[in-house]
Amino acid sequence: MDITLKFTAQIKDVVGKASDTVTVSNGTNLQELLTNLGMTYGDRFKTILFDEQGAYRHSNLIVIDQSQVNYDDDVTLADGMEITLMSPISGG
Repeated sequence: MDITLKFTAQIKDVVGKASDTVTVSNGTNLQELLTNLGMTYGDRFKTILFDEQGAYRHSNLIVIDQSQVNYDDDVTLADGMEITLMSPISGG
């Protein structure tokens, strides 16, 4: 199954592009995808999404097909889904 990923803010900077497409197996859930993306995009990406103990940083937002979801939601991925990952933006 092909999943479209969109990145914003510092996630986009770390990944080096605004979007990507990944292929996942049937039955893959959201948590598995995000964990595996750490291997794809490296340690800097992983530290944006997860703390030192491996817990998801809930300050990041996840949007699937225009609806915000939580990391802990039971979401099984489907072919053609679009997932946007948004890290917090700071400034003043």
